[in-house]
Amino acid sequence: MRRVSRPHPPGRRLRLGLTAALLAVTVAVGATACGGDATESGTPVPSESSTSAPPTTLGSGDGTTTMRTEVFTDPSRPTGVTPGRVIPTDIYVPGGTGPFPMIVHAHGLSGNSGKFSELLSAWSRAGYVVVAPNFPLTSDAIPDEAQQVGDVVQQPADIRFVTDQVLAMNQPGGDLEGLVDPGRLGISGLSLGGATTYAKIFHPCCVDERFRSAILMSAFLYPQPGGEFTFDREFPVLVFAGTADTAIPYSAQLEAAAKLPGPTWTVTLTDGSHAWPFENTPSPHDQVVVDTSLAFWDGTLRDAQAALASIATTAAVPGLASVAVTG
Repeated sequence: MRRVSRPHPPGRRLRLGLTAALLAVTVAVGATACGGDATESGTPVPSESSTSAPPTTLGSGDGTTTMRTEVFTDPSRPTGVTPGRVIPTDIYVPGGTGPFPMIVHAHGLSGNSGKFSELLSAWSRAGYVVVAPNFPLTSDAIPDEAQQVGDVVQQPADIRFVTDQVLAMNQPGGDLEGLVDPGRLGISGLSLGGATTYAKIFHPCCVDERFRSAILMSAFLYPQPGGEFTFDREFPVLVFAGTADTAIPYSAQLEAAAKLPGPTWTVTLTDGSHAWPFENTPSPHDQVVVDTSLAFWDGTLRDAQAALASIATTAAVPGLASVAVTG
């Protein structure tokens, strides 16, 4: 593991190679595909489900945040034909005294963690450690022609590996000692990162019970090795879907979200595009996304029931957004 300072380029428009065709893709994934968590190795960190986490006094943060970049390397899995997976990861740490809940966020195809710096900083200033990995074969750190959509089957294991590494840093003597409450973890993702998030919470290959809630942004289902998605456990999810999404149709996003067992908050962003409401590119939906997502995180990771109740108001902005609650 090494630490680097890495400038983040301004967000650029999502490459439109990610189209609705991905929703119907049929992927041949054999037993040798190692996207599932069960086959990976890394720093051993005990799994802790939210139900078994002991009561704790959470830090609320002081309204500030700092960002550091770590480069995590998993030698156990390949990047295409190249041994190992190198995963540069931004970590936002709130000011104040922890422990804090932690959120892991996944970017989309041809994206990078820096495109979300405004949203992730807002989460961190509100008292959350935020972890944002850059995936080896789907980020814009490599040329468009070298990016591989199919490497999404590896990304759930990337998420587990990075989560393990950060929680190891939270142990006594680590750089983040005591700053994270490992029993209060959330996960979010945009587009292909949303497909990764779906797998982490509802696919037998990849379910990680340490996560206790999730946010899906312009998300869709992508086949994973090891069977079909199983929507058989209650799990709180906040869904953002834009009606003007030209990459993943709004109707297809709702079709996927309809499979969620609940409780589910589905926020429709009127005339919302695929990525702009979430990335740094200015969008009229920016404040709705910040306010609604923070209410959701507070409700599910801090047990603030009043915050969940406020979503009905926060996400109901005439001409901009509406919300439906199910489950």
